[in-house]
Amino acid sequence: MNVDADLAVISHLVDGDDQPLPRVEVTGPPSMAASAFDVDRALAASAAYAVAAADRVGGLRGGPVPTRSIDLEHLLAFCTTHVEVDGEAVPAWADLSGVYETTDGRHLQIHCNFDHHATGVVQRLGCASTRESVAAAIGERNAFELEAALIADGMIAAVVRTLDEWADHPHARATADLPLVSVEQIADAPPRALATGSDADAPLRGVRVVDCSRVLAGPVAGQMLAGAGADVIRIGAEHLPSVPIGVMATGFGKRNAYADIETDAGRTALWELLSESDVWIDAYRPGALASHGFTPERVAAARPGIVIVQVCAFDWVGPWAGRRGFDSIIQSTTGVRAAGGEWAVGDDGEPAGVGPIGLPVQALDYATGFLAAGVASQLVARRAASGGSWLARLSLLRTRDWLLSMGGPTAFRPSPVAVDDRFLDEIDSDFGRIRSVRPFVGAWPGPPTRLGSSSPTW
Repeated sequence: MNVDADLAVISHLVDGDDQPLPRVEVTGPPSMAASAFDVDRALAASAAYAVAAADRVGGLRGGPVPTRSIDLEHLLAFCTTHVEVDGEAVPAWADLSGVYETTDGRHLQIHCNFDHHATGVVQRLGCASTRESVAAAIGERNAFELEAALIADGMIAAVVRTLDEWADHPHARATADLPLVSVEQIADAPPRALATGSDADAPLRGVRVVDCSRVLAGPVAGQMLAGAGADVIRIGAEHLPSVPIGVMATGFGKRNAYADIETDAGRTALWELLSESDVWIDAYRPGALASHGFTPERVAAARPGIVIVQVCAFDWVGPWAGRRGFDSIIQSTTGVRAAGGEWAVGDDGEPAGVGPIGLPVQALDYATGFLAAGVASQLVARRAASGGSWLARLSLLRTRDWLLSMGGPTAFRPSPVAVDDRFLDEIDSDFGRIRSVRPFVGAWPGPPTRLGSSSPTW
């Protein structure tokens, strides 16, 4: 698969940067991911961008620029978030999460991977906290009314809309023309020279990254930067919920620390980290960190030349700006899941009639994470050449629109993404013996660590 044209388009979103990225070859047969949309291309292009942008930084530091190759089958396995601990698979979904039928013949998805979201759904429905009870209760409710009630409660829910229904939605119209990645210089700063000396396995060695993110695109971005040699410290707070599989799968090579910004000590710790960092990943809901004073402008003033990469679900503009969401919720809301069910066929080529079907992996999360890592690296290189403090923004919604721009929907036979044993490695960790998909380029610098296991200092 040739992704050269896609890489050129993505890299040119950084205005004024006309330096070509190193070429990355993608190998493997096309149409490996069973989907109504071109998941293969979106993941291959975004992953290649992350790799190429990091390698360009390594080249600017005087290191070698290797010829990279990404095995598409390996990449898809990587995007399954496959993790085993001591021989037991770590579940990717909570018991109550999923898509349910409603009384009006529609489908509603609820996302309950955080315990407080599961509790809130059960309280709203007034039922027992079992999948059977939740299904029965949702089956008696109107899809749009229940979606609105759950959203008002601060829960995560989505009516499975069709592509046409979404296209007519005010938020779709408000965000339709947004670029895949928006980049702007938010302050002046002198060029910051890159440290000399690099190697192919660590082109970002010496780059410091503060990773404020949870599940899944933001952590993937930090993971890719760590895999390229950056010093990545993930910051959270003890009271915030997490998803174990996400912490493990995206924690390789990162340090994990707590800095509760609702406290003076936590705010001070985060300011001190940012004042000595090169990249800040802000992947919490829009405004969450800014409400505690951590706005891009203030951070750029405290650390001239910083690269800020913000990631969210529904974007920063439109009537649903800042709305809570995850990959699967975007799929349901925007017609991707409905199209999957409509275009799925059986072995005889006839409609499968299996109801809504999502993408075979969390492709919006992973592609957005790869893109975020790539733009962070590209802006580190841009800052070295011309200076400036930079802000880049990406959203799952923009990535969804990019995926659909590649074509489809088309007929497909549903099948899961296989995780071949040859892509798996084992390593001892704080969690036990972890078996997971090794990186599709390079190697992780270390195992995942438990949240809060490091101090919030460089």
